[in-house]
Amino acid sequence: MAAAIAVAAGVPAFAAPPALNSIAPDFALKAVDGRNVRLSEYRGEPVVLHFWASWCGPCRESVAALDALGVSSGTPVLGVNLDGADRSAAVADSLHLKSPTLVDAQQSVARTYDVAKLPLTLLLDAEGRVRASWSGVPADLSALTPQLERLRQD
Repeated sequence: MAAAIAVAAGVPAFAAPPALNSIAPDFALKAVDGRNVRLSEYRGEPVVLHFWASWCGPCRESVAALDALGVSSGTPVLGVNLDGADRSAAVADSLHLKSPTLVDAQQSVARTYDVAKLPLTLLLDAEGRVRASWSGVPADLSALTPQLERLRQD
Protein backbone atom coordinates (compact mmCIF):
# COMPACT_ATOMS: atom_id res chain seq x y z
CA MET A 1 0.00 0.00 0.00
CA ALA A 2 2.79 2.45 0.91
CA ALA A 3 4.58 1.72 -2.35
CA ALA A 4 1.37 2.40 -4.26
CA ILE A 5 0.95 5.73 -2.49
CA ALA A 6 4.56 6.66 -3.17
CA VAL A 7 4.32 5.70 -6.82
CA ALA A 8 1.08 7.67 -7.21
CA ALA A 9 2.76 10.66 -5.60
CA GLY A 10 5.75 10.29 -7.91
CA VAL A 11 8.24 9.79 -5.12
CA PRO A 12 10.56 6.87 -4.35
CA ALA A 13 8.83 3.93 -2.65
CA PHE A 14 11.54 3.02 -0.13
CA ALA A 15 13.08 6.33 0.83
CA ALA A 16 13.14 7.85 4.31
CA PRO A 17 12.56 11.42 5.48
CA PRO A 18 15.36 13.38 7.17
CA ALA A 19 16.62 11.70 10.33
CA LEU A 20 15.83 13.03 13.77
CA ASN A 21 18.19 15.81 14.85
CA SER A 22 19.35 16.41 11.26
CA ILE A 23 18.95 19.83 9.68
CA ALA A 24 15.93 19.96 7.36
CA PRO A 25 17.06 20.85 3.81
CA ASP A 26 16.22 24.42 2.83
CA PHE A 27 13.91 25.01 -0.11
CA ALA A 28 11.88 27.75 -1.78
CA LEU A 29 8.40 27.23 -3.19
CA LYS A 30 5.59 29.46 -4.35
CA ALA A 31 2.55 29.64 -2.09
CA VAL A 32 -0.97 29.55 -3.50
CA ASP A 33 -1.26 33.27 -2.69
CA GLY A 34 1.63 33.92 -5.13
CA ARG A 35 4.41 34.75 -2.70
CA ASN A 36 7.71 32.89 -2.58
CA VAL A 37 8.41 31.11 0.70
CA ARG A 38 11.80 29.82 1.82
CA LEU A 39 12.01 27.42 4.77
CA SER A 40 15.10 29.19 6.14
CA GLU A 41 13.02 32.38 6.60
CA TYR A 42 11.49 30.62 9.58
CA ARG A 43 14.76 29.95 11.41
CA GLY A 44 14.58 31.19 14.96
CA GLU A 45 11.20 29.61 15.68
CA PRO A 46 9.72 26.10 15.63
CA VAL A 47 7.97 25.11 12.40
CA VAL A 48 5.62 22.32 11.41
CA LEU A 49 6.32 21.11 7.87
CA HIS A 50 3.56 18.99 6.35
CA PHE A 51 3.67 17.22 2.96
CA TRP A 52 0.22 16.37 1.59
CA ALA A 53 -1.94 15.88 -1.50
CA SER A 54 -5.62 16.48 -2.15
CA TRP A 55 -6.33 12.86 -3.11
CA CYS A 56 -5.03 11.59 0.26
CA GLY A 57 -7.82 11.48 2.86
CA PRO A 58 -5.51 11.36 5.92
CA CYS A 59 -3.56 14.27 4.41
CA ARG A 60 -6.63 16.48 4.17
CA GLU A 61 -7.57 15.60 7.75
CA SER A 62 -4.04 16.32 8.96
CA VAL A 63 -3.57 19.59 7.14
CA ALA A 64 -6.80 20.98 8.59
CA ALA A 65 -5.89 19.92 12.13
CA LEU A 66 -2.33 21.24 11.81
CA ASP A 67 -3.60 24.52 10.39
CA ALA A 68 -5.89 24.94 13.41
CA LEU A 69 -2.97 24.12 15.73
CA GLY A 70 -0.79 26.68 13.97
CA VAL A 71 -3.44 29.37 14.25
CA SER A 72 -4.13 28.67 17.93
CA SER A 73 -0.46 28.40 18.94
CA GLY A 74 1.06 31.00 16.64
CA THR A 75 3.36 28.33 15.19
CA PRO A 76 4.16 28.48 11.48
CA VAL A 77 2.71 25.49 9.65
CA LEU A 78 3.97 25.09 6.09
CA GLY A 79 1.84 22.76 4.02
CA VAL A 80 3.71 21.43 1.00
CA ASN A 81 1.07 20.26 -1.46
CA LEU A 82 2.05 17.84 -4.24
CA ASP A 83 -0.85 18.78 -6.54
CA GLY A 84 -0.71 21.45 -9.24
CA ALA A 85 -1.16 25.12 -8.37
CA ASP A 86 -4.87 25.32 -9.27
CA ARG A 87 -5.78 22.16 -7.37
CA SER A 88 -3.65 23.18 -4.36
CA ALA A 89 -5.36 26.58 -4.22
CA ALA A 90 -8.85 25.11 -4.59
CA VAL A 91 -8.36 22.56 -1.83
CA ALA A 92 -6.68 25.06 0.52
CA ASP A 93 -9.61 27.40 -0.06
CA SER A 94 -12.22 24.66 0.49
CA LEU A 95 -10.53 23.68 3.77
CA HIS A 96 -10.27 27.38 4.80
CA LEU A 97 -6.54 27.02 5.51
CA LYS A 98 -4.87 30.05 7.07
CA SER A 99 -1.30 28.67 6.98
CA PRO A 100 0.77 28.90 3.81
CA THR A 101 0.03 26.21 1.24
CA LEU A 102 3.16 25.73 -0.86
CA VAL A 103 2.96 24.13 -4.30
CA ASP A 104 5.42 21.35 -5.12
CA ALA A 105 3.78 20.16 -8.36
CA GLN A 106 7.10 18.88 -9.75
CA GLN A 107 7.72 17.16 -6.38
CA SER A 108 11.32 18.36 -6.27
CA VAL A 109 11.09 19.20 -2.56
CA ALA A 110 9.29 15.90 -1.89
CA ARG A 111 12.23 14.10 -3.54
CA THR A 112 14.73 16.11 -1.49
CA TYR A 113 12.87 15.07 1.65
CA ASP A 114 12.51 11.47 0.43
CA VAL A 115 8.76 11.51 1.01
CA ALA A 116 7.80 7.86 0.68
CA LYS A 117 4.41 7.97 2.40
CA LEU A 118 1.81 10.69 2.67
CA PRO A 119 1.14 12.54 4.80
CA LEU A 120 4.59 13.37 6.13
CA THR A 121 4.77 15.80 9.04
CA LEU A 122 8.01 17.11 10.51
CA LEU A 123 8.42 19.20 13.64
CA LEU A 124 11.46 21.46 13.28
CA ASP A 125 13.15 23.35 16.08
CA ALA A 126 14.37 26.97 15.88
CA GLU A 127 17.64 25.88 14.23
CA GLY A 128 15.80 23.82 11.61
CA ARG A 129 16.57 20.41 13.13
CA VAL A 130 14.00 17.63 12.82
CA ARG A 131 12.70 16.89 16.32
CA ALA A 132 9.79 14.59 15.45
CA SER A 133 8.20 13.07 12.36
CA TRP A 134 5.11 11.16 11.33
CA SER A 135 5.10 9.36 7.98
CA GLY A 136 2.10 7.74 6.35
CA VAL A 137 -0.24 8.64 9.21
CA PRO A 138 -1.75 11.88 10.50
CA ALA A 139 0.50 13.65 12.99
CA ASP A 140 -0.32 12.69 16.57
CA LEU A 141 -1.40 16.06 17.94
CA SER A 142 -1.34 14.71 21.49
CA ALA A 143 2.40 14.06 21.03
CA LEU A 144 3.17 17.03 18.78
CA THR A 145 1.59 19.69 21.01
CA PRO A 146 3.74 19.14 24.13
CA GLN A 147 6.89 18.81 22.00
CA LEU A 148 6.01 22.06 20.28
CA GLU A 149 5.47 23.76 23.64
CA ARG A 150 8.91 22.61 24.83
CA LEU A 151 10.52 23.94 21.64
CA ARG A 152 8.73 27.28 21.99
CA GLN A 153 10.12 27.63 25.54
CA ASP A 154 13.73 26.97 24.44
